[in-house]
Amino acid sequence: MARTATYLLVLASAIPFFYDRYLAFSPMFANLPGRMKTIYGFKSHNIRFQDWIRNCEDVVLYEDAGLAILSCDAGRDRWNTVMGAFHQEKEIVSGDLYIYDYSTPDLPDSEALKQIKFENFSTDDFHPLGIEFEAETSTLFVANHAQSGTVIEVFKVSLKSAVASRIQTLRHDLLHSPNSIHAIGSGKLFVTNDHWMRAALSPILAQVESWFGIPGGSVVFIDIAEPSAAKVVARLPFANGITMFNSTTLAVASSSKAGVNFYTTTPEYDLQFKKLVRTPAAVDNISLDSKGRLLMAGHAFPPKVAGIARRRWQCEMRNGEVQGGEEERDACRCDAPSWVAEWSEEGGLREIFKDEAFCSSSTAVRDVKRGVGMVSGLYERGLLVFRE
Repeated sequence: MARTATYLLVLASAIPFFYDRYLAFSPMFANLPGRMKTIYGFKSHNIRFQDWIRNCEDVVLYEDAGLAILSCDAGRDRWNTVMGAFHQEKEIVSGDLYIYDYSTPDLPDSEALKQIKFENFSTDDFHPLGIEFEAETSTLFVANHAQSGTVIEVFKVSLKSAVASRIQTLRHDLLHSPNSIHAIGSGKLFVTNDHWMRAALSPILAQVESWFGIPGGSVVFIDIAEPSAAKVVARLPFANGITMFNSTTLAVASSSKAGVNFYTTTPEYDLQFKKLVRTPAAVDNISLDSKGRLLMAGHAFPPKVAGIARRRWQCEMRNGEVQGGEEERDACRCDAPSWVAEWSEEGGLREIFKDEAFCSSSTAVRDVKRGVGMVSGLYERGLLVFRE
């Protein structure tokens, strides 16, 4: 009798876990190769800068001037601390930041896109991931997954001249795998750590953490003027994109949970869980448009993204052209379907884009006033620009 009771207790405790994994994995079956239905919820689109940029993970808008800042890293092919790709036996190129002037649609690519030049900073080991721009102080925060160690770089940036001057490099024990950054003013930040077990320490355990939905990811509050007071304010599986949804609510994407967590913020910058909004895809980054709609970009079929990460180290590409033979061409192939959606309290979830025509979407942003939006691709060439 006692043994039966023990079995029932174990079963009862396991049911929530298996149900959670069912909710996370079941949408993948609808997006299996050959079964996925494409979605185009905008009037028109084109892919720009395919010969100029690739592997762009994050995008932030400065709508006052009609400018977008892009975080791109061609070196992600061989150095990806999140997905566990470490191939130092081949050349690992460094990443770059760019400014895209989308205010004038007819500008040619060579004029619309400018690479940011750095002062007081070497880009020899620069692998940017999540970025955040604080317009009031012209401060740019960048999660740099450098080979020498992951840090947050802080720059003073001139968007007009496309020049960034390094202010400081922020290192902290609590920021062991920073992914996405949200600035709330005066140097105060909410930062997500995507994992507790980093792939650099144990690729297998990092994968277990991801696929089993173990809440090893975290949200950290840190003030760059007083880093000693930093604290973990939330834990969730594969914490990813982060943004304030309104003045008192913080939204945090969970790629493993397949959804977005909403938290109430306290005056002490602690977080109180409010609710989870489930999504039919693994959410990567999130952003908020001027109408209060939460934009999500992510991965409709995550195993495809994992496959790209495994083989991409063999990809040889120069000036937008694939080099080598069949094996290299296959390694450069990007076939992970993109997914973009919006969510609001009033309208619920609405899918905007789902297709392989633009691969591995990681961020979606939208300038409502100009009727233009952008989608970046983690392993894709160029930037998808859509109009509504």
